[in-house]
Amino acid sequence: MKKVIEDFSIAISIRYYLKNGDSNKISRMRVWPTGNGAGTLRQGITLPAALLLLMNTLLSAQADLIFRNGPIYTLEAPGQRVEALATKGERILFTGPWEDARAFIGDSTRIIDLQGKPLLPGFTDSHVHPISGGLALLGCDLTGIEHPDSILAFLKNYAEAHPEKEWVRADNFWLATFPNGNPKKEWLDAIIPGRPAYVTSADGHSAWVNSKALELAGITSETPDPPNGMIERDEHTNEPTGTLREEAMALAGKLIPPYTHEELVAGLRKGLEVASSLGITNLVEASAGENYVNAYLELAEAEELPAHVNISIRGDISKGVEGARQVLALNEKYRARIPDTSAQKPDLTFNQVKFFMDGVVEGKTAAMLSHYHGDTHSGILNANPDTAIAAITALDQAGMQIHVHAIGDRGIRTTLDAFEQARKQNGSRDSRHHIAHLHVIHPDDIPRFRALDVIANFQALWATLEDSYMTDLNYPYLGEERVEWQYPIGTVARSGGRLAFGSDWDVSTMDPFDAIQVAVTRRGPDSTVREPWTPQHLVDVQTAVEGYTKGGAFLTFREYEIGTLASGKLADLIILDRDIFRCPTFEIYQTKVVMTLFRGKVVYGPVD
Repeated sequence: MKKVIEDFSIAISIRYYLKNGDSNKISRMRVWPTGNGAGTLRQGITLPAALLLLMNTLLSAQADLIFRNGPIYTLEAPGQRVEALATKGERILFTGPWEDARAFIGDSTRIIDLQGKPLLPGFTDSHVHPISGGLALLGCDLTGIEHPDSILAFLKNYAEAHPEKEWVRADNFWLATFPNGNPKKEWLDAIIPGRPAYVTSADGHSAWVNSKALELAGITSETPDPPNGMIERDEHTNEPTGTLREEAMALAGKLIPPYTHEELVAGLRKGLEVASSLGITNLVEASAGENYVNAYLELAEAEELPAHVNISIRGDISKGVEGARQVLALNEKYRARIPDTSAQKPDLTFNQVKFFMDGVVEGKTAAMLSHYHGDTHSGILNANPDTAIAAITALDQAGMQIHVHAIGDRGIRTTLDAFEQARKQNGSRDSRHHIAHLHVIHPDDIPRFRALDVIANFQALWATLEDSYMTDLNYPYLGEERVEWQYPIGTVARSGGRLAFGSDWDVSTMDPFDAIQVAVTRRGPDSTVREPWTPQHLVDVQTAVEGYTKGGAFLTFREYEIGTLASGKLADLIILDRDIFRCPTFEIYQTKVVMTLFRGKVVYGPVD
């Protein structure tokens, strides 16, 4: 793919200089012979035959679109801006001075006046759940409701409006709304007495259920906690209180009628619509089973995807090598339905596996190196170290990219240890394994990201004190020493680690501008406090933007197609309503996307 882009760029440059009669510049170009099928063009330059054919086309090519009159940030180098960018079909024809871009104007060329607005490469969300987020928006979504009475009123109204539903299902309640993140079954019983109710927390690691759901699931005071799960209980009677953590969620969740294929496709369309409105043109689906994959395949086969989608197939790390074999079988099955070519990477890819190494701090299920503050346990590690090494080594040997959810310092260390052992056994390769979330990293492990070439996939929005999860749950549970090592984004970057940013929507907003502002201020998007929290972990705006562009492109093996603006790359472009490199940092979160283009076509914003 790199060679295709380089040839394309050379051809475009030669096309421009030929049209403008400057053969001297052609003679100074660095062009190399390729052996069989090569041809020549002026000055004795040797060119591949395919490139000559492409050049003949370009000699008469006219741009479809030319953008001008605004800062065009290529991200090829820090601060690099050009005056104009031209596209032809799905690719970028030219970036550079406006006077040079005029050579590409034809009768049908549309010139877009940016009116001072900035143009950037499309963004990558390196960890997102478009289907579950879309389904939540189309169902009972509790996002943003943070008072217990308001949550209960919303749920009551929804249940009364949908008497036809066998189960009352809702999403995204704010765990920190309730004492110790532990809502009670009795509160749901009072508003939904006759039907089972199942409400998931915003982080996706807890479920709140009523007595009817517990009854149907057979969960009693004598029910043991399942492996890698926890049933919250009354400390006196041992009766379940109504909150289920991690794998215990499935005890009731497995009884809920599954979404139909049509519902999943509708949810996916809604989720991708949100992504386009926020400038996301490349994303990593963070955890997909077969039902989700089939929804993506439907849109891909109909050529209706408005973004590149890189699927992480969910696996079970606790199953070790057997779990690895299951993932590989599914991967081959899905890949067979998506034809690949050497010239172009398909928009839908299956090369990642997703493992959950642990849980979350707010549920005390993240695996920690020492006990939670004031408690006698240190969380849940979903696989013992030897099993984790076996699973990761097998998948690494098979050439898979491995995507791991790891929150606690023990979960992160266990994951890094497994990557290190896989590298020792299989040898070093361009694997681009990545760890998502990285809530608490032990300082001894920070240099290992660079040493092992593991990408740090941060959800930067969470690195703030203006969040009740942080103040009411994380701080009390972690204790003073560990809170200083939460989301150490800048420290990882300065140690040489490679960054990529994701949202984890619908756990939190998909809006990249909220996350960029938090990364550079370590304060909430609308905070009035200007002093940064844990300032040692700050990054600058350039680094934060690259986390959403170059970093995400690299993580998804698409850096030769996207992530920067250059001739021959795909025309995945966004226009913003303000210059995020120059506006006050505490105003970045107010940024709106004016237009999003994917493969040269408008997928959000005015078409005309």
